[in-house]
Amino acid sequence: MAESSEDQDTSDKCDTSPTYSYAVYLYEPERFFMTTEVNGSDVEIKQYGSNDTLGFDLVTSPLMPDQEHKLRLFLVRRLLKGAIYMGTGNFSGMDFSLSENTVAPSPAVCYYILLPCQHSTPQQVMICLLATAETNLEVFRPELTQFCQMLVSHIPSDKEKPLPVSASARLMTWYSICLQYIGRVLRELGQNVSSLLQLAQQSGHIVGGAGVNQTLADDTERFLEACTVAECLPASQLPTGEVATLQKTDKQTHVVEDVECNAYCTEWTHLLLDLGHSAEPWRLRRVLEAFKLKTIKDMNRLKRLLKQSESDHYSLYRAYSFLWQSGNSDILLRQAKLEGSSAPDIIATLEEHFSYINTECAPTAM
Repeated sequence: MAESSEDQDTSDKCDTSPTYSYAVYLYEPERFFMTTEVNGSDVEIKQYGSNDTLGFDLVTSPLMPDQEHKLRLFLVRRLLKGAIYMGTGNFSGMDFSLSENTVAPSPAVCYYILLPCQHSTPQQVMICLLATAETNLEVFRPELTQFCQMLVSHIPSDKEKPLPVSASARLMTWYSICLQYIGRVLRELGQNVSSLLQLAQQSGHIVGGAGVNQTLADDTERFLEACTVAECLPASQLPTGEVATLQKTDKQTHVVEDVECNAYCTEWTHLLLDLGHSAEPWRLRRVLEAFKLKTIKDMNRLKRLLKQSESDHYSLYRAYSFLWQSGNSDILLRQAKLEGSSAPDIIATLEEHFSYINTECAPTAM
């Protein structure tokens, strides 16, 4: 029997795996440039205390001292070169490993981002999230950026103040929050993941109903954000975002209420379930990205066919055939209407035909 979300939360928080880590620094540019200088390719750091660099102070990190020192030197060099831009996350390989494999250690990969401090001070916050190269951390750039943007408001501008417990807890579980959410959603929803894919195409949102664990509610919303096409469409062409409710059934499973799925979303759900909830997170994330790109590609193809259909009857048949084979005719036609297609009569004809097929013929397979 699958373990509950609560059990997963506990196991995530207790995970002491050395394959991921983090570091947070307070950065004050004026003090920093007054106390550092570059000599050739080396950086000479005037120190106060053991490892404090004036203007670049460590807030928290579970890294070993030598690892943190190497990370600090890397960041200082990047700052002195002006190669770190506010609000833009970057990835870089480190010259140390987080892996316990001493025979062929995997180099750590670091995602680092500089963000403004939320307390009206000249200080800025540097957040670093590290994992092994096998995690393909680059695939999760949107999740990592959003995580850091939400975290920064909880980081005190005074290095002497302790980090709030809530911020520490999120930092310790950043890997679970940013990378493992897809697996948890697959485990808890199973075939009902198709409802989330359908909702994502409608730029919808989801809220947790009675008895739904907040972690799962957050995971499902993050899942929607990962595969929505909204970010690729002009604001004027976005559908009205529907809000669905995630409910827990008597059989301890979860369903998304009032969302009917088409064959297209069912097919992509099978691809995800074939990989399984225990698959490597980056593999699952790439399936969601492929789903989003395929949806956008199909929208653009239908747009071209509709344009051609205005003067070519064969193109109308091609548009119909394409929609039939896609299994996603409802979403594609809906988006074509929102875009203000120059072929409203053709869209209306296609909608009427597919409506007739769905109500009268009720096919079980495309």
